[in-house]
Amino acid sequence: MSTNIRLMPVVQLDMEILTNEDWIDGLAYIDPSSNPIDLTGISFDMEMRMVASDATVVLKASTAANLIRVSGNTWQFLIPADTMILIPPASYVFDMLGVGDGLTRNLVQGTVTVAQGVTRE
Repeated sequence: MSTNIRLMPVVQLDMEILTNEDWIDGLAYIDPSSNPIDLTGISFDMEMRMVASDATVVLKASTAANLIRVSGNTWQFLIPADTMILIPPASYVFDMLGVGDGLTRNLVQGTVTVAQGVTRE
């Protein structure tokens, strides 16, 4: 089955999340003619670190682990609050690889600021 991995642009994202919430962010892909780019058949893997050269992975998410979900032309992070509470407040970098048609592409690069949530149960 052929995918649309070659049509997907590289995207820069900068996000802020809190340690006491589910991380629910996503992205919809649209071509220059405003048509959705179907993501069927593409798997995604993301790693977050303090700096790109750091050996320590602070957070890892993937479609295989069901922490990144794909529907139509959209992927979405679904990181639960019980995972987020384990991440120290700081600024991080991340990227996300897409895999399909025998290709691996770096599709998303960005920064994440994790802020300390105030309400704790």
